[in-house]
Amino acid sequence: MNVRRTTWLAISGAFALTLALAALTYRDGRRLTFDGYHYCELAKQFTTTWPDRFGNHWPFGYPLAGALLARVGLPAFESLVLVSAGALLVLFALAARVLTSHPLRFPVLAALGAAPVVAVQFFGVLTELPFAAALLALAICLAHWPARAAIWGAAACAVLALTIRYAGVIAPAVLAFWIPWRWRDLVKTRRHWETLGAALAAAAVSGGLLLLNVLKAGHASGAGRGAARGLADLPRELADFGWSAPSALIAGGVRDRIGFDTPLGLLFGTLAFGGLASLCAWSWLRPRSDCSRPLALTAFAFATGMGVLHCIGDFDALHNARTFLPVLFPLGLLAAERCSTRRNWLVLGCAALLASGTTAALRGISRQVGGDVRLAVAPLQARLRPGERIAINDHAFSLSAYVDQPTTRVWSEYWTENNPERFVVIAAQPRDRTGGGELTAEWRAVLARAVAAGAYRYLVESPSLFVLEKTPAARPES
Repeated sequence: MNVRRTTWLAISGAFALTLALAALTYRDGRRLTFDGYHYCELAKQFTTTWPDRFGNHWPFGYPLAGALLARVGLPAFESLVLVSAGALLVLFALAARVLTSHPLRFPVLAALGAAPVVAVQFFGVLTELPFAAALLALAICLAHWPARAAIWGAAACAVLALTIRYAGVIAPAVLAFWIPWRWRDLVKTRRHWETLGAALAAAAVSGGLLLLNVLKAGHASGAGRGAARGLADLPRELADFGWSAPSALIAGGVRDRIGFDTPLGLLFGTLAFGGLASLCAWSWLRPRSDCSRPLALTAFAFATGMGVLHCIGDFDALHNARTFLPVLFPLGLLAAERCSTRRNWLVLGCAALLASGTTAALRGISRQVGGDVRLAVAPLQARLRPGERIAINDHAFSLSAYVDQPTTRVWSEYWTENNPERFVVIAAQPRDRTGGGELTAEWRAVLARAVAAGAYRYLVESPSLFVLEKTPAARPES
């Protein structure tokens, strides 16, 4: 069997395994987090209008990619899932390229795809998979310098990473380090001026996108990020990042049992980050392939860069599992390279990751992510008309994944029966990861008043979910 065929078999097998684990993880229905909900809503918005800026709290690259698919007739949620699926295929294809001659190529790919965080991201419509693909592509392009396509590919990947996440500002820093490192090779091949031009072009495009945010919103990152904590807090932030590794790789909540902010938690996080940094340093000093140093540089730059960003602004907490995903493949590939002569260790590591991913998938997605809105889907789909909006509370975010119509967030303190939305979906806060919970007394009272006033009627009435429809008499004349 030739190398190309075995490579595609390995990629297809790893992708099929990841898809199966993701389907098992979400077997109880779609669940959207705060970020996933907003990406889905932005994709719906960009299906009919174009953005007037680079981003708000999130860059618009990912939802805009989903909207382009939605413009040809696909629902917004499914479009974003397809973008994530494409990114995962790119990750596997790039990883397989690094592992071309590795004897355990398929087990390594399967283990990386089986990591618990990957299955959650697949149907979670979040940006980490596309961002991870952009970072890994950047590293692979760097490995192939001074080829012209690799030089311009690296510049394009730097811009692409920024359009997906603001953390993409780390990519130009990687280029700024790599250019002096490869300067002699660039001069020998007379590509030094072209490389500088590509890097400057990438910097100019990135700067222009951020400037557009400044002009529209007053902030380069699309929104205020709060007071800076200062770089003196960097060691603590890096320890926090260290916790993202067990959060992403181990099912069972080790972080919550120990506590990432306790003395023991800080020690564990520091050791975990130290292990990550040591792997990168070892791979840099003793490279096993042309990709070793670019992978090490990219992974270390992202890990430390996230700590720096958190010191100067209020970005996502670093101990979250999704924070680790952009370095999962680079670090996994480096580990596979280091263990190429110790197959027993590598087999054991792959088996452990496969077991962890399978365990996490069997547990399923935590229902604490959001309320269960499945009872609302059928009655709404039977009545909704194009152009209508649905009012929802923050525990009903997942509804956005089931309907094509946009939603509007509402709160019990401000919502009244005079609001314009024809439908209202209010879900209870889940009690724990198994679900449960009942609607608050405040929401019950507000909804009861709306029904008593004749403005709305109940479509669904349960302890944890209420769906109301505005009565014909209360609707404005069309």
